[in-house]
Amino acid sequence: MITNSQHKTTYYTHGFHPYPAKFTPQIVNKFFNLYCKKGFSILDPFCGSGTTLVEGILNGMSSVGIDLNPIAYIISKAKSNHYTNSEIQLIKDFISDIKSKINNGLFSNNNHNKNGIEIPDFPNRDHWFQKNVSYELATIKNIIDASQNENVKTLLYCAFSKIIVKVSNQDSEVRYTAKNKKHPDGIVYSSFVDTVSGYLMVLNSKEHSIIAKSEVHNGDTFEVLKTLPENNFDFIITSPPYINTFDYYLYHKQRMFWLGYDHRPVRQKEIGNHHRIDTKKFEIAKAEYIESMTQIMNELSRVSKPNSYFVMIIGDGIVEGTTIDMSQVITEICERGNYSVENIESVNLSDITRSFNKKFSNAPKKEHTITLKNIK
Repeated sequence: MITNSQHKTTYYTHGFHPYPAKFTPQIVNKFFNLYCKKGFSILDPFCGSGTTLVEGILNGMSSVGIDLNPIAYIISKAKSNHYTNSEIQLIKDFISDIKSKINNGLFSNNNHNKNGIEIPDFPNRDHWFQKNVSYELATIKNIIDASQNENVKTLLYCAFSKIIVKVSNQDSEVRYTAKNKKHPDGIVYSSFVDTVSGYLMVLNSKEHSIIAKSEVHNGDTFEVLKTLPENNFDFIITSPPYINTFDYYLYHKQRMFWLGYDHRPVRQKEIGNHHRIDTKKFEIAKAEYIESMTQIMNELSRVSKPNSYFVMIIGDGIVEGTTIDMSQVITEICERGNYSVENIESVNLSDITRSFNKKFSNAPKKEHTITLKNIK
């Protein structure tokens, strides 16, 4: 199987888009080496940015990913798609057209009204984005929307999403505070062109010649699983939602506004939802999480093969200042269903989300790698 001796985490398409608290390709490969072989069918029911899917492709395995978050879906799809030569040429033509319009002054902010570009209206837009930046983002988004090829459009949306925090007034990818960055005219265009040009370099690499089936579903994990056939997967690996640990909504908020998504239903449906659990007591929040995860794990057992392995990487949760040992929660769920706990490894969880979740910064937390076996 493919390994990366330099331990980089952004090789191939892994560097297409930042994403919070994702596991590294090396972690996925570790368990692929232990439990998988070429030709296996892999499932990641909470696929996030698509690390599992990309590694599945590189290792010659078919893969399926599911995620409720539309931004995660775009990223995963863009990273795991196989682009034909004609699609790569369409991407090159798109960038050439953008460069030509820039050079001819057609994207000048002075032409805003002439070009008829409508800037989307959303809460606190002008707090987070300079007017020149908003116009440029709207211009690029308008052109992407007109693309006729879905694979190409997904890749371009991924690039568009990637640059949003950079060109905004947000301090950084992991710090949700505003500052005056004084972005010059053209910052969006140059950032977008550079990003897509970087993508094209990756798509011209030898790794892109590897063809393996990969599909991504955007929706509620439980509902999507119910549509999948029985005994279909050889191996499952995922990092499921924690209880109240990370508010992914904040991380993706501006991206969702610009891409035209309503964050409210997504946020409300998320398992272990930060906003919803904040209003509930410890035992209620824990019970609801267990109920949701029990339903999902029963479906995971159904769609995976007997005696197949399932590796779950999950961090402890926090409710009302109380740490929830998620290894115990998952063990409790397994006792109700068709999974046996084969192994648990726990390490202290570094405070990777401190800037977005200051009230959790001093809570003792661990991350657990739990190996399960399907004993149905």
